[in-house]
Amino acid sequence: MPFSGRNRRRDSSLPLWPRFTIFGVVVSTALLLAGLFADLEPPAPVGELVPGTVVSVEADRGGQPAMALVRVEVPGGPVFCGIDRESFPGKRLPPPLTQMTVDYQPTSCAPAPVSRELPRWLLLSVGGGGLLLMGAYLRRVGPINWGRFMEAWIRGYIGRGA
Repeated sequence: MPFSGRNRRRDSSLPLWPRFTIFGVVVSTALLLAGLFADLEPPAPVGELVPGTVVSVEADRGGQPAMALVRVEVPGGPVFCGIDRESFPGKRLPPPLTQMTVDYQPTSCAPAPVSRELPRWLLLSVGGGGLLLMGAYLRRVGPINWGRFMEAWIRGYIGRGA
């Protein structure tokens, strides 16, 4: 069986795991591009963002906190509105006298929208760091030229049956 088998793969002169290296470069580049070009802003508010203060926390029939009564400062004067527990992150109501930004409409209130995406600095640092590590690894193993690549391909290290 010429040019196949585990013995021939062990004799290859390419880096330890070429598929891992290719995967690392592709993923690092994708993360770097996502950090550069992704729109990571929070969703647009439905109404108007105004300051508010939690006045009290209302309980349901079972005695569990169910709604926060919020005093909202709008141009026509202060308005009170209730925000359901389901609207808050983690379904946790803020304690009384907590200052918060409220997405106010004349018919309803909600907490201000928050972005749940990964922060841009994290995507950029992971993507850039991955590219630097892959570049340093490829630099350390020496130049990968066409001859070395074809030799490893023929031996079965990359591609068919590897």
